[in-house]
Amino acid sequence: MRRLIFTFFIFFQLVTVLAQTTGTPGKVRIKILKADALRHDDKIGKNTQSLIGDVALSHVNTFLYCDSAYMYNDSNMVHAYGNVHIIQNDSIHLYGDYLEYEGNQNLAKMRNNVRANKGTTWLYTEFLDYDRAADVGYFFNKGKVVNLQNVLTSEMGYYYPNSNEVFFKDSVEVTTPDYKMYGDTMRYNTQTEVVKILGPTRILSDSTLIYSENGWYDTRNDVSQLLKDSYVQGKEHLLEGDTIFYNRRIGLGEVFGRMALHDTTNHIVIKGDYGFYNEQTKFALATKQAQMLQISGRDTLFMHADTFKVDPLPLEDSRIVRAFRNVKFFRADMQGRCDSLVYDFRDSTSTMFYKPVVWAQGNQMTAQQVKLYMKNQLLHKVELLNSAFIIAPEDTSGYNQVKGKIMTGFIRNNELYRIDVDGNGQTIYYPKDDQQLMGVNRAESSNMTLFMRDKKIRDIIMRVSPAGNMNPLFVLPKEELLLKGFMWLDDYRPKSKEDIFLKLEIPDSFDQSDEFEGYEYGEIKTQ
Repeated sequence: MRRLIFTFFIFFQLVTVLAQTTGTPGKVRIKILKADALRHDDKIGKNTQSLIGDVALSHVNTFLYCDSAYMYNDSNMVHAYGNVHIIQNDSIHLYGDYLEYEGNQNLAKMRNNVRANKGTTWLYTEFLDYDRAADVGYFFNKGKVVNLQNVLTSEMGYYYPNSNEVFFKDSVEVTTPDYKMYGDTMRYNTQTEVVKILGPTRILSDSTLIYSENGWYDTRNDVSQLLKDSYVQGKEHLLEGDTIFYNRRIGLGEVFGRMALHDTTNHIVIKGDYGFYNEQTKFALATKQAQMLQISGRDTLFMHADTFKVDPLPLEDSRIVRAFRNVKFFRADMQGRCDSLVYDFRDSTSTMFYKPVVWAQGNQMTAQQVKLYMKNQLLHKVELLNSAFIIAPEDTSGYNQVKGKIMTGFIRNNELYRIDVDGNGQTIYYPKDDQQLMGVNRAESSNMTLFMRDKKIRDIIMRVSPAGNMNPLFVLPKEELLLKGFMWLDDYRPKSKEDIFLKLEIPDSFDQSDEFEGYEYGEIKTQ
């Protein structure tokens, strides 16, 4: 009973002393709620009190608990020791071993074994300065935030409990069950679990690396928007662009502006101002200034089309690329154009549709369909299907020409050395003897084989119903020096990688379907 009376007496004395203590006008005084013992301690400072045992204080909407404390009445400050616990607005909790609390500045400096908690979020550090008025806690010399399954660490940062945000700076690391994030600067919302990327950042999982210098990542739903110098790298691809929307769960990346999809296995890059790629299905699309680059050690092939699509082949670990409308390509040793094209990864074959033209080794090759076969990233065979026509200039004298229903050209050491003609074969060529033109040779045969050397016809084998004659130069009229359907199209040839974007169209008079039954436009078997 005496102890109880003594405690009430001390409490009454504390309130009286506090009421008599003057402070800075407009500043709220720290209130002492309870303590087992209280005494004045002039050795510590003038108008200073020692509070010992089960100490409780309050200031505005904040409560402070500790084992012991010094109360500096003149400066409205408290130094608290042992099991320090601050509660603000019944929702924010701060814990630590030592506290300097400045009432006039609404500033709490918590030290040693510091923990801050709001809801499901915990902050761990050794040094935390919490500005109550600004609602921000500054931690330094390393801090860790644990929010449900996410763990975030950095050298320093700012914690905004009321807005549920943490700003991390310097050596930031985010750990989730499925991946890790490393960066220099990030902002994290503990309620939405969204990370804002504010500097160079890498996101690593077992199969994917994401890099960006600006954007956000939703760790709860695994979706992100990447806004600066960004890319997504998988085991066989790298996707980059100005803005990337990426859904990690379904493996879908959608790109706006300067899209580039690198196929690191097949050494192909597909570009465009818009496109997307699905990591799971391997389907890709690129459009708006679309371009495909086929990279080899010797040279790079540059191809443009209105749209590129990459389609996976069912039941096969392979794909095809479809190029739609206004296709043009350039490589130093080969150029071409057509309306649409299909490239098959299985045998490195390109099939060209509707007004296809290929220029290679000084030859112009046309047909209703053209197939290009690559080996070791070099052209080694050409198939001209229906209305096949090969033209090559012969100095200033005229043009060597070969025409037939179907033709197959064979290339060795980057040079066309043999042409097989199957059906309605016709040729006009200028034979030479010791580099001197001998005349003009016209020949016809249902099937024939032409042998080439130095880009010139050197020998012809005619197999079925051969017919032909040699004519002196300048004897035949001009119209007999050109096979039916002849059209020299060099003005429409892309002569540089920039030319693939030119809109020059081959005239409608260039018609390859006047003599032979055509193939169905745009079709290619993929099974």
